[in-house]
Amino acid sequence: MKEYIESSHLERKPVTNQYEILRVKDQNVNLILYSTGKLVFNESSKTLDVLNSILEREEGFDYFLGSDETGKGEWYGPLVVVVTALTPEEIIKLRILGVKDSKTMKTPKIIETALNIREMGIPYESIVLGPASYNKLYREFKSEGKSLNDLMAWAHSKIIQELLGRLEFNQAQVIIDKFDQKKTEERLGNYDESRVKVIQKTGAETETPVAAASIIAKSLFEKAVNELNEKYDLDLKNSGPEEINPEILPYVAKAHFKNVKSLLG
Repeated sequence: MKEYIESSHLERKPVTNQYEILRVKDQNVNLILYSTGKLVFNESSKTLDVLNSILEREEGFDYFLGSDETGKGEWYGPLVVVVTALTPEEIIKLRILGVKDSKTMKTPKIIETALNIREMGIPYESIVLGPASYNKLYREFKSEGKSLNDLMAWAHSKIIQELLGRLEFNQAQVIIDKFDQKKTEERLGNYDESRVKVIQKTGAETETPVAAASIIAKSLFEKAVNELNEKYDLDLKNSGPEEINPEILPYVAKAHFKNVKSLLG
């Protein structure tokens, strides 16, 4: 950024505090770059030209797939797993849009950003396991001596395979937010390693395709929880399982959670 500003002879303004690295206001370009790496900017065509010039492009693959899940840690609501597929140019567009780890975003911004991603026509696949379906599937896996990680590996692998099957590509990279490498590899099964590279990475939400998947997953989770609240006249986020009719509980909660299981007997 600094090199581009200097070579383009854009006028720099004095920084106003210790957290700013540089501040630019010139030729309809307004930028403030912070020491954290955060960039605040206006959305003029000239500013977008600057961003397109300085942001590095991913290379070597036609598509970058990112897979993530949400709802695993909440006793209520569904388990949602999403995988997205981005071209190098779409990665740049989403970074400019502000796509980042959904854990750093507030719910209204997540929902707004998820809508923007969908409007761009980004390919994605999802599985939304509502509590009733989730509980049934969890029992089936458990009866076979398998764990929650097996269920998650099945869900991630299923939608990754479905999305790869929809895409036309020579080379694709798949990034999975790592939870159980061995089980995920087993579930993915055989794929053409000459065309598909799979990476399982802890903290993968730093990668734009995974961040996009996490944002869509969170928006689907919020939608499903709102539907459950409306259907059963509840406020799941602000309630405990002990406050809910035991007859309703299996339809709104994950039955293996200790605070739910004790109530179901």
